[in-house]
Amino acid sequence: MQTATAERYLDLYARFAKGEGAGSSIEVSLEELAETLFCTTRNVKLVLRRMEDDGWIRWEPGRGRGNRSRLTFRSERESLLLETARNMAQRGDYKQAFELIHTHGGSSAVKDRFTEWLDLHFGYRTETPDGKREVDTLRLPVHTPIVTLDPSEVYNAFDAHIIRQLYDRLVQFDPATGRVMPTVAHSWEHSPDATVWHFHLRKGVRFHHGRELTADDVIFTIERMRKGKAHSWMLRTLVKAEAVGTRTVRIELAKPNRIFHRFMSSAAVSILPRELVERDEERFWKSPVGTGPFCVTEWNDERFVMAAHTDYYMGRAHLDGVVIAFMPEEHGDSSRKSWEKLMFDQDQQESNPEDDWATVETLTNGCTLLTWNLVKEGPQQSVLFRKAIDLLIDRPAMIRDLGGDRRYPARGFRPDEKTRERKFGSDVELAKALLREAGYDGSPVTIVAKGIHEADANWIRKRCAEYGVNIAVKSSQWTDSWKTDWVREADGILYNIVFAEDEVCEIETYEQAGSFLKEHLDQKLREWAAGKIDQALAARSTNERRKLLGEIEERIREEAHVLFLIHKTTNTTYQPGIKGVTMNPLGWIDFKTVWVQNASLR
Repeated sequence: MQTATAERYLDLYARFAKGEGAGSSIEVSLEELAETLFCTTRNVKLVLRRMEDDGWIRWEPGRGRGNRSRLTFRSERESLLLETARNMAQRGDYKQAFELIHTHGGSSAVKDRFTEWLDLHFGYRTETPDGKREVDTLRLPVHTPIVTLDPSEVYNAFDAHIIRQLYDRLVQFDPATGRVMPTVAHSWEHSPDATVWHFHLRKGVRFHHGRELTADDVIFTIERMRKGKAHSWMLRTLVKAEAVGTRTVRIELAKPNRIFHRFMSSAAVSILPRELVERDEERFWKSPVGTGPFCVTEWNDERFVMAAHTDYYMGRAHLDGVVIAFMPEEHGDSSRKSWEKLMFDQDQQESNPEDDWATVETLTNGCTLLTWNLVKEGPQQSVLFRKAIDLLIDRPAMIRDLGGDRRYPARGFRPDEKTRERKFGSDVELAKALLREAGYDGSPVTIVAKGIHEADANWIRKRCAEYGVNIAVKSSQWTDSWKTDWVREADGILYNIVFAEDEVCEIETYEQAGSFLKEHLDQKLREWAAGKIDQALAARSTNERRKLLGEIEERIREEAHVLFLIHKTTNTTYQPGIKGVTMNPLGWIDFKTVWVQNASLR
């Protein structure tokens, strides 16, 4: 109630204080106040009484007919605004807090002070919400919303990370060792030609609502996924999936696939509880249920809240909960800074991060890239034009100018042992010659980029403009679907790609419905790539498989279907008392392993 009253005080202040500040006194009628607050004169009297009780105003009602009343503002706008915004944030109403500051903040001073406070609000905390039980909570700011928690439709890396907290797969891939590790399935085997696979399920894997997972849930998940979902490509050679008893799954394929178990480690094949999805699928996705280390307790436009799954079969998480706050798009830079320095130890908040904090820096397994739309008419249809743009982009200069998490020029999807030393430059004279040979006449070319990639797209736009290439940059929103027209209408799309399962994600880039790269390749190139992929899946050695997939990457690079741009790093700085901080391939902290060491033991 006090927050609502404070908002009304700020509305009155904005209209009547006239910049004079606290202490200003005005003559006003109840009707004017009612007009400002969009309520009746009766309700105005109730609101004024509350403000007086809180000491914010002095109200002297007029005596007699036609006499005006006197309102004196006693509380400074900035301090009340900051206090109210903090109260909103502490309740989890982050967007409302920013909207309030945007409406009443005036100068940037209040926003800056609120941002500084918010940075300290995020991170690791031990709290006692009921005054008795200690609860360890991690609060994180993010600048992108969750688009979907349906594993079979996931596309964004952030969504995939959250899905990994809520659900489990049959197996998981360990990128550090290159091995497939048991999870829901404790063992597996395949036929000599790798067309028949058996997965044997462990006992005691329970969904968040208490029921034990069975082979029937795995079959349901697979059958649901193959029916027109974004990731149905993984099952395009599936002949049959069947349960052999309650704890064995048999999968038959039309073609050999020697890394099919790697496919089953993808977040897209996270196992769902059949009866809950079939009973009411729309309701299920508002509060999804899996077998993962965390379960959903709240999800709205302001925040996403998870609690530890106390019966998790692979060991309970050390954290009791995770709160993810959705920051406004314009607060994106600050939220990324908060993410990098989020691991505050409550016993040492005042220490200087440069003194004793630890930093985890990870070179992400991916890159930013620009795909050219070859199914649409325009200058990008010319290989000479595409190569010219590639030669104009001075990647080291781009990294110097834009800074941030941009580290190394990219020659392919993922960094390799030569990434740090590889020399990269541009060739302006050759680029101009190619543009002349292509017959480029200055026609406009549109590049679409999501918010965080607009800076890269605009750098390219300005660079190309110096040499007569007319590029327009168009923004897209995080919630835009790949099914919308902008994907097909764009001449190019600039975005970031991260490989969580390495080769599986690489294949996904060419096969998944909605992949920007796939949508922009012409049909003949798609078919050629599909043939190479089939050969790679049947390959008996890793080297042979990598060679075949490398041929696809080499062709799209040499023909400039894709311009590989920059490799990025992910950084997290945290107090030494915070333990278990590891970065997964998606560039996020593994929430399950984070814990805090008692200050007396350090």
